[in-house]
Amino acid sequence: MDLREKFGLLIDDMPSMRTTVRMQLSTIGLEKCDQASTVKEAIDKLNAKHYDLIVCDYNLGKGTDGQQFLELVRRKHILPMTTAFLMITGETGYQQVSTAAEYSPDDYLLKPFTADTLGTRLGRIFDKKEALQPVYKHLGAKVDYTSALAACDELIAKKSRYTLEVLRIKGDLLLAKGRATEALALYESVLQERATPWAEVGKALALIAYGNPDEARSLLEQALVAYPNYLAAYDALADLLVKTDKFAAQQVVDQALHVASTTQRQRELGALALANKDYERAEGAFRFAVERDRTGFFKSHDDYAGLARSCVEQDKVQDALAAVKDMATHFQRTPELAARQAALESQVYVRAGDEKNAKAALLRAQAAQKSSKLDINTMLEIAQACFANGQPDEAKKIIEDVAENYQEDEKVLDSIRTVFEVAGLEDEGALLLDDTKKRMIRLNNEAVALAKSGELDKAIMMLVEAADRLPNNAQVAINAAQAVLMRVQTGGVDMTQITQAHRYITQAIKANPLHPKLDPVVAFYRKLAPPGARPLEA
Repeated sequence: MDLREKFGLLIDDMPSMRTTVRMQLSTIGLEKCDQASTVKEAIDKLNAKHYDLIVCDYNLGKGTDGQQFLELVRRKHILPMTTAFLMITGETGYQQVSTAAEYSPDDYLLKPFTADTLGTRLGRIFDKKEALQPVYKHLGAKVDYTSALAACDELIAKKSRYTLEVLRIKGDLLLAKGRATEALALYESVLQERATPWAEVGKALALIAYGNPDEARSLLEQALVAYPNYLAAYDALADLLVKTDKFAAQQVVDQALHVASTTQRQRELGALALANKDYERAEGAFRFAVERDRTGFFKSHDDYAGLARSCVEQDKVQDALAAVKDMATHFQRTPELAARQAALESQVYVRAGDEKNAKAALLRAQAAQKSSKLDINTMLEIAQACFANGQPDEAKKIIEDVAENYQEDEKVLDSIRTVFEVAGLEDEGALLLDDTKKRMIRLNNEAVALAKSGELDKAIMMLVEAADRLPNNAQVAINAAQAVLMRVQTGGVDMTQITQAHRYITQAIKANPLHPKLDPVVAFYRKLAPPGARPLEA
């Protein structure tokens, strides 16, 4: 193994340990190695430069650990799959954390260790990285599913010692693309050869996508008996149960936390406990989330919102206001943060019977809404504050806009249902969502009817207006692009229209890169676009 041309990043909060490991890396040939002592410093370096290897200590101090760091950079696609990640730790129980985690390091090494041991481990890691390079290079923030699946098939045909890992990756890709039948066949073929937890969970996910949730639930429950530390099985079961039995889902997440107490799962537990009106448990979960990382790097506005809401539901008004105030301590002051704080404050003051301060806080939130583009959670927080202050019409207008824009995002729609549940208006919420869905279907049907009757320009005008108004509605953007490309097909190449179609396809990719109707419109664009037209990343 030749490490002379590779670039490494060593992350450890202890200067003495950095010096020791840096010398060991140099001994085995890695001379080009930067160092970082904090998560922020490490992320700044990762954003500025490509590294072939990350060597990270598990205990990074200040309430932060290396596993949190690894999960953060993987989720945010800061660290490519081609980069090796080695965790070093003095924790003898890290193996359980590592194997249970959603994002595991390529390997871990217990302290103390020698340079020879370090070199041996890195050799194994780089051998695997090199073998899987044809697949890994297509995985990242923008996954090239077609190329990645083709690369998987080529490696599987070669029957290398990493075939099982390639099959796991292929199964994930098939599920992500909605090819449940193929994924199910893959997982069943793996399970015929050997019992493996990822194939059990993969099969369950394929069954869910295939429309067989009962069999999937049974399979996941059996998997947890056989593999009680496999977190992916807990996650899959909780996601399945949340649609029909939130109490059972909360129990599953609670069990998962006994395996690995991650911030993300504490958030999930808090949200489920709030929905189940288990306010004391919700407060504990959200308090864990806000207190675990004292640097604030892994925190979310949602943690403080959940903590405030769980406190106010227990009539802990001062604790709720303190949670809202603390948001400003850990986040950059932005219009979005100000709006979220104001909306939360308003709801707390309503509960405290302080109508004057409640109205004043709501006015601040509404002013921010009109002057700034806010995220979904903040918009729904303002809607909830409107309900609390006796302004249902204003709340419903906000929610209608969000529902139209995120018509196909079930998580957003579930959040909307929760807002109505908190307001005691579940039936009205169901009716609003149903009406919004019908309105979107009617829009698409009318546009298709116009196109078929020869009034393509009217259809384009209708869909383009909707796509411009609803930038996060992938289906509308796809239909707008399709209609514009139909005009190109019948009227000849027009670069203005080609550019317009490109914009709407790109908009759809950003909104939902896995939309089932995206591939055909991308193929249509590539067929009609002349040489020199902008390429599509899909």
